[in-house]
Amino acid sequence: MIVEKIVPAYYDSNVYIINKKILIDAGMTPDYVLPRLEKIVPVSNIELIVLTHAHFDHFGAAPAIIQKSGAQLGIYETEADALKHAEFSSALNFGQACPDLTPDVFYHDGDKIPIGKGENGEEEYLEVIHTPGHTSGCMCLYEKNSKSLFSGDTIFSEGGIGRSDFGNSTPEKMTQSIQKLTTLDIQNLYPGHGSPTHKNAKHSVDLSLKFSERMNP
Repeated sequence: MIVEKIVPAYYDSNVYIINKKILIDAGMTPDYVLPRLEKIVPVSNIELIVLTHAHFDHFGAAPAIIQKSGAQLGIYETEADALKHAEFSSALNFGQACPDLTPDVFYHDGDKIPIGKGENGEEEYLEVIHTPGHTSGCMCLYEKNSKSLFSGDTIFSEGGIGRSDFGNSTPEKMTQSIQKLTTLDIQNLYPGHGSPTHKNAKHSVDLSLKFSERMNP
């Protein structure tokens, strides 16, 4: 699996390009994201945008990318309605209106998203892990061969966790969601904000669990 990152501006989320054809999250500033994406891969190569959750800083640039690429949009099934909800999407917090976005693909816990063939010729997948807390339909994505976790805003490097005080947050489920992540063999952590961790990322996950246990007893 090849992972490339667009370093975000302002409050944009991280944007990860997987195997030069799949985006994990899209940021919110098209005029910033699109030129940087073009330096990595022609926008027309993008086939799928997978949203870890429906907050505007993660999907605001998606319409412009879709218009130029024809890419499909995927999101966890129970999170889809928030894309059109000004409060739940946090669009209001950024002084924006919700764009007209309709997902093409709806994911469920345990689904596998194909991302191409690995070095051994076998198909590789991102496994969908439902992690409610930051929002009710948050999900993380795990690639087992590289031991990589794309954590959205559920957890961050060095033990951080996402806020759980939004209109559609479920703070009572945050700790349970992170506990699920501690069972994975994780070497690389790619969070929705901040720097990735490429060594002993399992330690970051364990720290996030301890933090959540204190914050959400």
